[in-house]
Amino acid sequence: MWHPAIGPLLRNMLLLSMLCLAAGGAAFVLTPWPFWFAVGVCLMALIFFGLSRFFLRSGPGVYSTAFLRMVLLRWGGRLLASAGLLYLALTVCKAPPGAILGGFTTGAVTALLTYAAVTRGQE
Repeated sequence: MWHPAIGPLLRNMLLLSMLCLAAGGAAFVLTPWPFWFAVGVCLMALIFFGLSRFFLRSGPGVYSTAFLRMVLLRWGGRLLASAGLLYLALTVCKAPPGAILGGFTTGAVTALLTYAAVTRGQE
C-alpha cells in the first residue's frame, strides 16, 4: 500500500541511509564517526518504515482499544530493539554518542522536511 505523503518520506530516508552508509563505510578507515552517524540515520529510517508499514496496512476507521494495544506493543518492541542496538554500539563497539545522535536527528529532520514539502505541494 502506498500513501502520497509517506512514500516520498520513506524514499528520501532510504536514499539518505544508503548515501550515509556508503560515505561512512568509505571514511571508516580514517575515522569511525561517519559510519556511526550512518547507523543513526539507518535506525531512524527503520523506525519510520516500521511505523508507516503498520499504519498503512490498517485501513481508516479500524482504530479501537485493541488497535491501540497493538500500536503500543509494536512501539515498545521497536524501542527495546533500538535500545539493545544502541547499547551494543555504545558499550561493545565504543561508538561516539554524538555521531549516533546526529544521525537520529538528521533522519528525523529529513523526514519532517520531506513531509512538509510533500503536504505543501498537495494543497
